[in-house]
Amino acid sequence: MTTPNPRPSFPTEEKHFHPFAALRFLRKTLVVYLIPLVNVLFERNWPAFWTALRQDAILFALLCGVSWVILRFSSWQLDEAGVLHLRWKLLFKLDTTIRGEALAALTLERPALFRLGGATKITLYPTGQPRKHVIPLCLRRADARELADRLLPIETPTLHTPAGSERAALVLLGANGISTLALVVLAIRQTRQLPLDAETLAFAHLGHLAAFAARWLPAGAAWLLTLATALFGASLARSFAQAVHYEVWHTATQIGSRGGWIDRFECRVRSAQISYADVRVSPAARVLRRWPVFVTAGCCTPELPLFVYRSGGEALFRELLPEFQMPPDVRADTTQRSLIFFAPVGIPFALCALLSLVSVTVLPAMTVTLLVPTVFFFVLLCGAVMGYTREGIWLREGKVTLRRQEGVYLHCICVFHPDLCLMGFQSPWAANVRRTNLTLIFPGQVRLKVRSIPLAEANAVVRFLEQESH
Repeated sequence: MTTPNPRPSFPTEEKHFHPFAALRFLRKTLVVYLIPLVNVLFERNWPAFWTALRQDAILFALLCGVSWVILRFSSWQLDEAGVLHLRWKLLFKLDTTIRGEALAALTLERPALFRLGGATKITLYPTGQPRKHVIPLCLRRADARELADRLLPIETPTLHTPAGSERAALVLLGANGISTLALVVLAIRQTRQLPLDAETLAFAHLGHLAAFAARWLPAGAAWLLTLATALFGASLARSFAQAVHYEVWHTATQIGSRGGWIDRFECRVRSAQISYADVRVSPAARVLRRWPVFVTAGCCTPELPLFVYRSGGEALFRELLPEFQMPPDVRADTTQRSLIFFAPVGIPFALCALLSLVSVTVLPAMTVTLLVPTVFFFVLLCGAVMGYTREGIWLREGKVTLRRQEGVYLHCICVFHPDLCLMGFQSPWAANVRRTNLTLIFPGQVRLKVRSIPLAEANAVVRFLEQESH
């Protein structure tokens, strides 16, 4: 009597990578044959242009041949034990083996071009390895899905679908599109005078506020604002496309997310390999009262948050990350704290403010334009003040928690992984006031630095980690 195998059998024959795997090689060599073509194009030397075009076509054909060789002599295989083998068989033989137990995370990405070609990019993140040792593979869609299910299988997942996120993204996107349209009209008006009828038609629906801005904003400032708003709109559009069909899931051993509209993605993280979780507080998050949570496992740092929770709705947060502890909501000790927080943005802010003041008398037409970067650096300076008063490290209920500032973001972090390396740095001035910069180094060489904290707090963290290791 034969006992049935509970796990589906996976083909053990060697398979080649998807042809789109050659795009990575061709992208790196793109500059080799495009720079000469661009040079003669700008010189408008048409005989030389056609000669360079023929040479580039020959070079491109040669690179395509090299890509075919790479695809022909490289292969992959997953054996019955669930071990992935990557092989190279030209001039010499190379066999790389990867076990599912050795992975901290994996991601599946299907951009629009890959979806048209039936390909999927699967990226493997070995435990403890830096980003340069990440293994990207381009496989056929079905092969990539089954490979992911064998390396990090999902068993009886609990799904959570965010409610209202898509609706909120649509509202923000629509509002940004209206503001971008208004600023484009303002910039055109300041660039050249329009006929009276066209001007009246253009400003008929902009209202008094837009007319006021059109009167007082110079062309340079209008175009700067237009560019910034357009980039912000593109970012919102991309975020909206990624948020469609978004869902979070967790099992006893894994946590992950999937979604996307045009570009599909999926992330699977082994819970035991999570280095830290990060709640990012931004001005937009404060207004919306929605807090995005990011997780890092090894060198896998997903671009999108794992999930977003609202104030007063921490049930999902506790279900997905039950051991998470927020840093205490207290002000840091700023006695004799270093002013290094203000140096990166304080210097350009002072320079832009000085230029704005000088332009009032020397070149009044440039004053408003110079105020744009001045306001930008002022906002970053406010973020530096927030970091100066809030950045620090604390111990809470057996967890190392820290708060650090980057730009206008305040990162509230809870450390999960026990394999943690600490590195302190003291300048002579910091040693004199008994303060230090403390850098936390996680598996995968991911680093987090907390600046100018009391030496006693750093020593307390060191003693705690020493006790945990014994």
